[in-house]
Amino acid sequence: MKKLSFNSRKLLFAVSNIERKHKVITYASLLFLTISTYFLRTENQRVKVDYAIVKERNLNLKQNMVIFNRSYEEFPLPVWQKVKRGNEFIMQYTNPAFVKEFGHFFNNDQYLVIGKNNFELWPKKSAQIFYENDIAVSITGTTLTTTEEFLDKSGAPINGHVLKWRSIRDNKDTLVYGMVQRITKIKK
Repeated sequence: MKKLSFNSRKLLFAVSNIERKHKVITYASLLFLTISTYFLRTENQRVKVDYAIVKERNLNLKQNMVIFNRSYEEFPLPVWQKVKRGNEFIMQYTNPAFVKEFGHFFNNDQYLVIGKNNFELWPKKSAQIFYENDIAVSITGTTLTTTEEFLDKSGAPINGHVLKWRSIRDNKDTLVYGMVQRITKIKK
């Protein structure tokens, strides 16, 4: 019987020690989580502020690009400008005629198209053709006249007779300009 009571005391003592250690571990974990949450919250606030600053700068850059290309603002034909970045051609500018003709792809907002590549703006098949033509113009430097298929506002296919040309700015930026000279309906 003595042996049984001694073992039960030993067991109770071990359980009591485990509970004390468990409380210490629990409180230490809670303290760590509270402190880390505080730092994460302050870091998140900094990220939000940085994001707002970048968003504002991006909007200013887009508006500056429109000002830079204002000579095309009153031009009656759709005109755009892309810059080559790596393997992509990023849209930098579209005039109001472009938005009027093709704005249904990007909610008729001139600023939504800026900063996007062909594949983010157009259906995949059309985007691939546009990309290949942009590559040809950027490599050869010759003016390219093509007929490219678009979709009109009702979703019907149309042919755009497009003129593309290249300009190199500051010996580093390859700019590809495009202009839709005329649009014809595709006869079925």
